[in-house]
Amino acid sequence: MYNGQIIKQLLVEKNIQNKELLSYLGTEANSSLSQIVNGNPTVKRLEKVADFFGVSMDVFFEREKPFKAYPSTHGDNEQLYKEKIALLERLLEEKDKRIMLLEQMNQLINSGENRTNSGQTK
Repeated sequence: MYNGQIIKQLLVEKNIQNKELLSYLGTEANSSLSQIVNGNPTVKRLEKVADFFGVSMDVFFEREKPFKAYPSTHGDNEQLYKEKIALLERLLEEKDKRIMLLEQMNQLINSGENRTNSGQTK
């Protein structure tokens, strides 16, 4: 479902005046903004609005995730990568622990075999 209020939200978040968007769209009338926000804009017009804000048109339709869940800045992407790096580091730590455990088990098996071999008579 189309949610034109997101346009108002983007204007506030990005500290942009209404007239800048209207100028970009090629119209200066305030009623045009209310028509876009409260009405059913054409796909062509909505594409221009999305281009102006640098977002996908899907943002205006609140699909499965709320608007805030979409990463919109470099900082969000950076945080996402930091979280992935932390998870990979934990995975590597776990791998190192398992290798150490296998090496210890291998030493125990080898030392047990050496004792039984040295105790046998030829």
